[in-house]
Amino acid sequence: MIKAVSLNKTYFQGKAKIEAVKTASLEIFEKESVLIAGPSGAGKSTLLHLLGGLDQPSGGTLFFDGANFYKLSDKARSEIRNEKIGFVFQFYHLLPEFTILENVMLPALMKKRPRRSNHDIKKRAEKLLNLVGLGRRIGHRPRELSGGESQRAAIARALINFPAVLLCDEPTGNLDSKIGHGIIDCLWEMKEKENMALIIVTHDERMHEDFDKRFMMRDGIIEEQKHGTQSLSERQICR
Repeated sequence: MIKAVSLNKTYFQGKAKIEAVKTASLEIFEKESVLIAGPSGAGKSTLLHLLGGLDQPSGGTLFFDGANFYKLSDKARSEIRNEKIGFVFQFYHLLPEFTILENVMLPALMKKRPRRSNHDIKKRAEKLLNLVGLGRRIGHRPRELSGGESQRAAIARALINFPAVLLCDEPTGNLDSKIGHGIIDCLWEMKEKENMALIIVTHDERMHEDFDKRFMMRDGIIEEQKHGTQSLSERQICR
């Protein structure tokens, strides 16, 4: 589904050259779970943005469903991001003037094809909010939610268009340990319910779930790690 071949990203700050990502190559298949871990400043978020089409690489190639992603037009890339990729960020980016239900519906209302009815979009949003435990909060605005609730709302919003892959950038970064564990459990449950690939970028050493693939990133270089196993039944799920 996603194949990165020697992706590079270089920034310049004055005369200083910063190589945020160095020849990153990895492949992610349908329904896989992937962890990209490493210290702050290692290039993890930059790599995730490249994989999701949010940033342009300095070199290398990215394939999405066989298409050379960065050779596509801006319009075609935007459509793929809206229709096939969901994003969850450390900062929730909920719009304060809208209710939680309206925030979740918004990406679907912006989708051009296939266009669902407002009724169907609302029903999908209500279903997702119930699944992430916010069924009683759909009429509330972001300022009325806790950090954990805001992140659950952001997860529901990311899933509204039935994405094939969910990209999560430090999803527990603003949360305490207990709430953070709840968010990770919620992501795992939604992955299973929605039959999608899940990619989580984190520096959080508490992340012990059984990912299909685990990568470590340091100084812009990514390496695959071997790990033990843990069955899904051994995890707590979203509650």
